[in-house]
Amino acid sequence: MTHTSVEARVMTPTTRPGSEAPSVKTTASPAKALQQIVAKKLSGRLTIGDPNDKSVFWRVYVGNGHLHFATSAVGQKERLAYLLQRYYPQKAHLELAEGQLDYEFICNCWQLAQLSLPEVRKLVFKLTQEALVQLMALPQGTIQFEKTVGLDPLLLSVPFKETILPVRSLISQWVQLRPEICSPFQRPFVTDIEKFSLMLQLKSESPQKIQLLSDVLTHNRCIYEVAYRLSMDVLELAIMLQPLVKARAVTINPYCSPQTDTRPVIACVDDSKTVQRNVRLILETSGYRVLELMEPARALSALARHKPALVLMDISMPDIDGYELCRLLRQSTVLREIPIVMLTGRDGLIDRIRARMVGATDYVTKPFDPQQLLSIVKKFICENKMEGES
Repeated sequence: MTHTSVEARVMTPTTRPGSEAPSVKTTASPAKALQQIVAKKLSGRLTIGDPNDKSVFWRVYVGNGHLHFATSAVGQKERLAYLLQRYYPQKAHLELAEGQLDYEFICNCWQLAQLSLPEVRKLVFKLTQEALVQLMALPQGTIQFEKTVGLDPLLLSVPFKETILPVRSLISQWVQLRPEICSPFQRPFVTDIEKFSLMLQLKSESPQKIQLLSDVLTHNRCIYEVAYRLSMDVLELAIMLQPLVKARAVTINPYCSPQTDTRPVIACVDDSKTVQRNVRLILETSGYRVLELMEPARALSALARHKPALVLMDISMPDIDGYELCRLLRQSTVLREIPIVMLTGRDGLIDRIRARMVGATDYVTKPFDPQQLLSIVKKFICENKMEGES
């Protein structure tokens, strides 16, 4: 292993003039690609994407056949918090600043004497090793190698085999999880609370643990963050979740980096393409973003992931009707406060009473007037803003 003095300048990553241009993206086995790069003693950065979750990327910095650092390109805050808690719980209060990279953060902690050099080198090694477990478990990935990118200061330089051999069993276990759980960045969410509780009871889990796990899984957090909040090993947590995902008691959502689109999101749950088109035309021209959900059975997980400002919902839909879906939303810790407007062709008094009983906020009859729809949407968006400011 190598290290530089504390006075070393933090530059992550750096570009060395005169180096070769980055290679084009290809699809290949990440394990084989990394082994070939190490065997050829190349230097640069390898970026690996997961085809099953296109929001997740891993990066490996290598030099002259040695590993310098490996990390994720997304979710660094959640991942670093989890690993700090595991290896340095007394430092768990330290966290990334907005826009800061994990390697830059570690270097800063070293320079500010918040972490000693041995602690820094151990943390860099553990981050690298854990990232390699994830990318080596990928059967295929999008591969791009850039010879122009390096690290300064260089805190770690270890042989590939020395890093991989101790974690071969972990790689195998993640390979077995992949049919249900692709990576710790995915977001588990309870979609069938009764089945969820029953399955955990059969595993002799305590009622307190079941309730705690259920509460944590209602906030659309990634597995790293769930493991952090439960003080669990991320692999142990994924193994616990796998049968629940198989049984559809838990849904797994992609990581999805935060969107830069700041328009209020209005979800429309309706199996009619005509209704979806009309709602989109009316609302998007008025400054809203419409989330179109045509499969009500899958709507719950999508709503938890996007957290819309308002939900427009049809009553008559296949698999699950609007009444039942509305009731489920009102039972969700994450979604229970979102206004729900029933958008339906039914106009009877009984239908309106039933909609109110399951938690609907308002009721609009189809075919609807564009101005009527806009007025209702603006009303509830304004009310939400006022409540948020109070």
